[in-house]
Amino acid sequence: MQHTGGAAMIFDRIEWDEHNLDHATRRLTAAEIEQAIWNADRMIPHREHADRGLFRSVTDGGKSVLVIVEILHNGVRPITGWEAW
Repeated sequence: MQHTGGAAMIFDRIEWDEHNLDHATRRLTAAEIEQAIWNADRMIPHREHADRGLFRSVTDGGKSVLVIVEILHNGVRPITGWEAW
């Protein structure tokens, strides 16, 4: 599946490994993070890190969340996420 998150952001994979899986899933499950990324209509550029982006989105269950990702060549790597108020 290819996803367009904003005008210049196209990706087709979410990268996980033991390092980011452990950190990113402290407050959300991996499934919630993936749902939020795929459900988002755009990615917001991170103010301090050019290689990162922010997704403000909802899970399939309707939970409002924020997810920070590292931008890769053809994908994103979740860094952290939490429930939005």
